[in-house]
Amino acid sequence: MHNHSATGKTIVITGGTSGVGLETARLLVAAEGKVFVIGSDQAKGAAAEQTLNEAANGRGLATYVRADLASLQDVRALAATLTARINHLDVLINNAGIVTTERSNTVDGLERTFAVNYLAPFALTNALLPLLRDSAPSRVLSLTAAVEPLGRLPFSDLQRECHFGGLRAYSQSKKALAIYTSELARRERELGSGVSANVVDPFLVKTGLTDARTVPLLFKIARPLMVRPATPARWVARAALDGQLADTTGRHFILGHRVPSLPASHNRHLANQLWEISTTLTAPSRASVSERCRRET
Repeated sequence: MHNHSATGKTIVITGGTSGVGLETARLLVAAEGKVFVIGSDQAKGAAAEQTLNEAANGRGLATYVRADLASLQDVRALAATLTARINHLDVLINNAGIVTTERSNTVDGLERTFAVNYLAPFALTNALLPLLRDSAPSRVLSLTAAVEPLGRLPFSDLQRECHFGGLRAYSQSKKALAIYTSELARRERELGSGVSANVVDPFLVKTGLTDARTVPLLFKIARPLMVRPATPARWVARAALDGQLADTTGRHFILGHRVPSLPASHNRHLANQLWEISTTLTAPSRASVSERCRRET
């Protein structure tokens, strides 16, 4: 991997204790990066930190920080902790994600898939923007999924209280993340801040996430097509480190190749509407979110 040194770089990766996140962290540590691995499970986090540091000959390049992305209070606390502990942030990788067949609410009264896969990275990235701007040139990477194009954003039912389906909620959350990331790229470019933002589509990955019994049927059918986590991890690491991509922003990386972002990402009206609603949903003073079904299905 030419031009892929991470020496002197500080990188934060959410969902970094297993799957694509852990494999990516492994590559970043191997490239001499200082990596903060975020996850909600203390035991898995401690194990990941130990494994990564043993691979780096005990140089302590990996640090686990616990945060439950299903809690906005945890997300805000994580941003505050990172801002206090590091004075420089080169790359933020929004990798954490969940998929489920059962609808459930978070402590904030938000639908869990949307909260973890989209609202958490929205809130975390925006809270870390001052640090990212101070550290520019810096990069934000958001991991979506092969099903992102299937996603719909029904603004009257974003919490999926009327129409819930595991695949529907998952593809919606990834669509929202892609639209937000493209809009972030546009806003930062207009500001000339030096913060780039790109979407990495890891395709269909064979991980604990897709192996679980509670995943939508499509994931079970697609298993033979799935790639091992090490493959998309290489694509993510390249998008994070490759010097030739320094000026790349507002793009999608699919199967490791740079492509223009998907058409939905160019709809500024949609992007601004989503941004506004997301700001309201993630505000510390937000009232209960229930949208109540207006029509029974």
